[in-house]
Amino acid sequence: MGSRDVIRGYACAGVVLTVATILGSSAASAQAAASADELVVAVPGLRALHGDDDAANELTGWLRAAASTIDGWRLHSTVASLEQFMLVNGCDAPHETCLAAVAKTLDVDRIISGSFSRVLRDDGYVFDAELFIFDAETGQIERTSEVRLEPDRVRPGELAVVGQREVDKLAGAESTTEGARKPANQEPARMESRLDVAQVVLAEPEKRFPIWPAAVSYASGAAFIGLTAWSWVTIRNVEEDPAFQAARQLAGPEVNDVCRAESDFGISNLDSLCAKANTHETLQWVFLGLGAASVGVGTWLLVKSVRSGKSADRARLEVTPVAGRRLGGVSARLRF
Repeated sequence: MGSRDVIRGYACAGVVLTVATILGSSAASAQAAASADELVVAVPGLRALHGDDDAANELTGWLRAAASTIDGWRLHSTVASLEQFMLVNGCDAPHETCLAAVAKTLDVDRIISGSFSRVLRDDGYVFDAELFIFDAETGQIERTSEVRLEPDRVRPGELAVVGQREVDKLAGAESTTEGARKPANQEPARMESRLDVAQVVLAEPEKRFPIWPAAVSYASGAAFIGLTAWSWVTIRNVEEDPAFQAARQLAGPEVNDVCRAESDFGISNLDSLCAKANTHETLQWVFLGLGAASVGVGTWLLVKSVRSGKSADRARLEVTPVAGRRLGGVSARLRF
């Protein structure tokens, strides 16, 4: 629906040059396709001032769809954001001088764009979309419009109606192929019958969950199991130590655990052997538990990766009806 990456700071000169080259090529191809009697209109992505990029991009998409339905207008093919154009032209704010430079870069007659921000209030927050239309011929912002949206209205069906209404308001009239402009409210029948705002959105394909986390988890499990075996072998070595065996013989059959006996039976290093055995006995259970947990997590991650791969390979079409007082249609979201 629009550029999802908003450039928020100055990048290096190479990046700016690359962006400028891409935008210039896009402008040339769009202008070559436009008819001489049509106005070329660009709708750069709205500036998301508080990080609400998804909502700003969604509204931008519907503004573009609405601009494509105005008679005498040809929608420019750019999907870059307003901030990207500001960066390329060295602007710190979207004032008229800056917009004139952007219009020249794109070689367009009109620019529709604006900002999308979050406004806090006592009971939560609302969204404000401040829109404008810039006339490259006069170098002036012809009209502005402000829309306040409740968070639960930021949905495709709602934004489709908002986008069409605001573009009609900013256009002020419908352009005909002869260049004359008719007030939009003089032909309600025509407005109500305009159902060509249906838009198919090629959504980003779902990303497959990577398999490497499962491999890392399995490797960790193998390492912990190896440490478990090392602790077990260490305990066996302590039990087979000649000093430990001598203590057992001196203790006699009535003592089950020489390490718990009150006497060292004259064996000077028995305490150190018992401490070593007790430490590794604890460690072997800790390592065994961590190993089992790592294998379990690895299995879960592996299943998740396999399922996400199947989901990503499966195409899906989501259709949302769009209805309003002055337009109708559908929003179709294709995932593949």
